[in-house]
Amino acid sequence: MQKTVGYRIKNVLLALLVFVVMIELPTLTSGIVLGVIEGLARANGGSRAVAEAYLFLIDNLNLFSAGVYVLFGIPVLIWVVVQRRRGRRAERARAAQAAHVPQVAATGLPAQVPAASIPAAFPAQAPATPGLAGYYEQQPVVPPSVSRGNALAGLPEQISFRVRGVARSAWFDAAFLGIGMQFVTTFIMILVMVLLPAAMEEYQELVGDSGLLDYGIMWFISTIVLPPLVEETGFRGLGLTYLKRAGVPFVVANVLQALAFGLFHGNLVQGIYTFVLGLFMGYVVHRSGSVVPAMLMHAVYNLMGTLGSDVLYTLVPWLPFWVELAVGAVLSLGAMISLHDRGGRPAASS
Repeated sequence: MQKTVGYRIKNVLLALLVFVVMIELPTLTSGIVLGVIEGLARANGGSRAVAEAYLFLIDNLNLFSAGVYVLFGIPVLIWVVVQRRRGRRAERARAAQAAHVPQVAATGLPAQVPAASIPAAFPAQAPATPGLAGYYEQQPVVPPSVSRGNALAGLPEQISFRVRGVARSAWFDAAFLGIGMQFVTTFIMILVMVLLPAAMEEYQELVGDSGLLDYGIMWFISTIVLPPLVEETGFRGLGLTYLKRAGVPFVVANVLQALAFGLFHGNLVQGIYTFVLGLFMGYVVHRSGSVVPAMLMHAVYNLMGTLGSDVLYTLVPWLPFWVELAVGAVLSLGAMISLHDRGGRPAASS
């Protein structure tokens, strides 16, 4: 598909729109949820009911977070469905076009030319002089599947949610990256603590009040399930896809989506380490050819940063920090090398 200047600009703007929507939509949906709850409480019990409703939310922050992610995820899902339907329509149109491309039959004659239309002057044996039959006999047979594949090769890139067909090692690499990057994040946070103590103190208060450590079913849904699904679909799915359509080099596109991912988290400390994390998750998508391994990496990372860390420090509280850092570096480096050499191939849309 030839990418005109207008087509490139359009897709860059769509990518930027995705990032703006992803950054701003959680705040909007949070306001909607709070407004609905307050309105219902006030209508049924006045100011006292409103106060009780807010106390309930404070005690059940994971429930509130899950509700926000569900509302936040609906527009993202609709956007993906619309984009993929357009892609399927383009594929069907291109396939129909490919079906009308003249094919060469195994007899050496064009499939659409009936045998009765061949002049009698051409004998069944090879002609003694060059002519129409001689020309066709010199042409290679083109299988219909090859012609169709060539016709579909120029379709716009689509978000891939493939599971089957992704290299098995890519799944292990994504999981190991999720574990390793959590240890690397600990190192980043120590640097932030030394360089920006005020920002680190603010972040610790935020985590303490967020419900991230209130383990249960709603914690699992709001921390391990919904964020990887929604955030990966938006940033590494829609965002990277539009930048690919625009012809933006992957390195540049990956930095842009990781920067947006950092801004999405709304505070300096998280912004720094999620920017680094976003770079790695973007690379996972690029090499595996699917956004699903990045979802796995994201889920493992969130698990290790909460319940996993508590279990680890309970079992081995004496573990030196340099050992954690070494394990994280080895796991991350090994997974990156595997992704580059064996774990997959550059992303192919489906």
